[in-house]
Amino acid sequence: MGGIELRNGTLVVEREPNRLDELAIEFTHVLDRFDIEHVYIAGYVSILAGRARSTEDVDVLIERIGEETADELAETLEENGFWGPAMPLSSIYEMLDNGDNIWVAPREQVTPHLEVKFARDEFDRASLRNAITARIGGKTIPIGPLELQIAYKLYLGAQKDIEDAVHLYTLLEESLSVSHLEGWVTRLDVESEYERLKRA
Repeated sequence: MGGIELRNGTLVVEREPNRLDELAIEFTHVLDRFDIEHVYIAGYVSILAGRARSTEDVDVLIERIGEETADELAETLEENGFWGPAMPLSSIYEMLDNGDNIWVAPREQVTPHLEVKFARDEFDRASLRNAITARIGGKTIPIGPLELQIAYKLYLGAQKDIEDAVHLYTLLEESLSVSHLEGWVTRLDVESEYERLKRA
């Protein structure tokens, strides 16, 4: 079992990439060709950090892009063997612009898939702006800042979210920025949940 640690702002994951990682790495590869800022967030980050739970989607926030870029992106994704299991990739701009998510998956496959959305609120924008790097098997992808991920999971409050928060916190407690974490806890108004987390 490989180790996982936060080193100088990089989450180093020492194991072979799994199907979810490969999906994220491949998608990053395509987005980077268009210089589209993006960041992986939510449940995938805790799985990346070694939490054993299943998920069908890899959540990814992207910066707002124009219709022309979105159309070119859709074409390039299709050329690279992706499709839209729920809506055709040609609807990418319309879906995202409406505030909806769009699914992107390797052709012929529905799960796992990427769930792509435009950054919408201050927390999404903060995830993009303060993204850190995760390195898996020599490849890198941007992930949301762990302090914000933890606080946001407490805010969501479902059982799996709390468990994700506990996993990230206990695994990386030594390396997290307490001031950043407490800042997000305050912004999201989850002080009592945070007090419980510290005792977990």
